[in-house]
Amino acid sequence: MTGAPAVAGRRHTFATPLRAVDRLEVCAARTGLRFRTFKTVDPGDPYMAGHFPGLTLLPAVFVLEGLRQAVTTLLDADEPLNLLEVVSGRWLAPMQAGDEIRLDVTAEPAEGGRWRITADGVRQDGSPVVAARLVLGTGKAGRIGLPLLPAGEAPPPGAPAGPDYTGILEKLPVRHPMLLVDRVESFEAGRRIVTSKAVSGSEPCYQSMADGLPLSRYMYPRALMLESFGQSSVLLWLSTGTAEGVPVAAAFRGCRFAGEVRPGAVLRHVARIDRLMENNVFVSGETWDGDECVMTVGALIGSSRPRSRVDRTAAVG
Repeated sequence: MTGAPAVAGRRHTFATPLRAVDRLEVCAARTGLRFRTFKTVDPGDPYMAGHFPGLTLLPAVFVLEGLRQAVTTLLDADEPLNLLEVVSGRWLAPMQAGDEIRLDVTAEPAEGGRWRITADGVRQDGSPVVAARLVLGTGKAGRIGLPLLPAGEAPPPGAPAGPDYTGILEKLPVRHPMLLVDRVESFEAGRRIVTSKAVSGSEPCYQSMADGLPLSRYMYPRALMLESFGQSSVLLWLSTGTAEGVPVAAAFRGCRFAGEVRPGAVLRHVARIDRLMENNVFVSGETWDGDECVMTVGALIGSSRPRSRVDRTAAVG
């Protein structure tokens, strides 16, 4: 049995970066849901042209978005499910243009209308590419129990300035519309960074929205929020001089989301390096919308890999 993707058709019913599922296959299950999703990495998809220009890679966060779309479709939910928590996610191999990614997924119902998701993914050649556990649900998911952002977060007069916008462009391997860092507000090389990202209603995730939808459907996709935090983390990591090669996300752990971010918001990411290893970095932090904490990141693990390990066409050539 097959089902249509959650964002099939020309007009979307909720904000989404792209159609992250091409095809669904539903499997028999005693409880909950069992299914497979299929997605071919397409350079023509929204946002993809700006992600590693000249080396099209599927962003790790778009796998999470695909799971959200798939479960929303299978439940025929009145409101789209949202990402509430990334318990763990490991990205094991690059997902390059033309690759078909298959996810084998189980979804078990939990308290409060939530769903606990386990997903394992492979490329068409059988290589494992992802192993993830996450929680999906509806609503705001309450508040994250953190104090208000202290006034001391603002950089003091004369503090070392981070890269300006042209510096951001020089350092990050992303371009419009995938560039999701607008400004560096505070910068301590190798230790800590504070960045901002303005959420605009003109972004691609809103361009195919149908008319007449409720405000809840304009919630900024949490996959993009996590990607924006990741790009901020890469800026900080590059200041250490330890990243040689192509910087990619290797893992996420303990990422929690709350609140509803909508057009007009200005996100403020606070990222800290907790540990540095050879070609690897461990980062944690928070994201704020005004005085509300809307995301906490327990651990983002970045890995710097030789281009030949990331770009299989270059390795063959």
